[in-house]
Amino acid sequence: MKKVNIVIAGVGGQGVTTIGMLLKYAAVKAGIMVSGSETRGASQREGSVNSHVRFGVLEPGEEYDERRGIHSSLVPSGTADLLIGFEPMETLRNARYVSSNGIVIMNTYEIWPIPVRVGEVSYPPIEKFVEALKAFTPHVYTVNANKMADERYGGYTMAGTILLGIAYATGRIPLKTHHIEETIRERLDNPEENIDAFRFGYEEGKKLFNVKV
Repeated sequence: MKKVNIVIAGVGGQGVTTIGMLLKYAAVKAGIMVSGSETRGASQREGSVNSHVRFGVLEPGEEYDERRGIHSSLVPSGTADLLIGFEPMETLRNARYVSSNGIVIMNTYEIWPIPVRVGEVSYPPIEKFVEALKAFTPHVYTVNANKMADERYGGYTMAGTILLGIAYATGRIPLKTHHIEETIRERLDNPEENIDAFRFGYEEGKKLFNVKV
């Protein structure tokens, strides 16, 4: 059984748990073993939020063996195949989960914590985050999904779905597009706009990765 680990990180209100749950529902629809968990503490006050998603994918001809299944809902440190960061600081806070061959997709849209807002400290430049993340894996990619969403849809609401599409272009999410789109249609408001955002993100992701990952 091939295990695929994904961590999604951001702050409350960005849709981190929504995207995590969407992947889990899509896996159930696809008949793929899935587990995971979320931290939601202070999520209504822009606190840290992350979602762990763990897939157990049977190889062709392989029969299910309980002993090889997923026995923890949390991604062990250093094993995440994909880290989807909705916010730079939260991406770095969750960098410990990514494997040395994992892929990090970091949304560069900043949400300043209180010490930055009151002027006690400054928010580091994006280059510092990238530099720090590359200590964990060389595969670090930056996007501004909020800007993409604003330019295409007139607001930030679709940023999470765009990020999901970009992440899907890495090839690290073991789901078919129709499973994701069917789940979006069943679970999200404005499904057609969200599906369009997912497809838009996927096309942007293919350009970003240049089919190298």
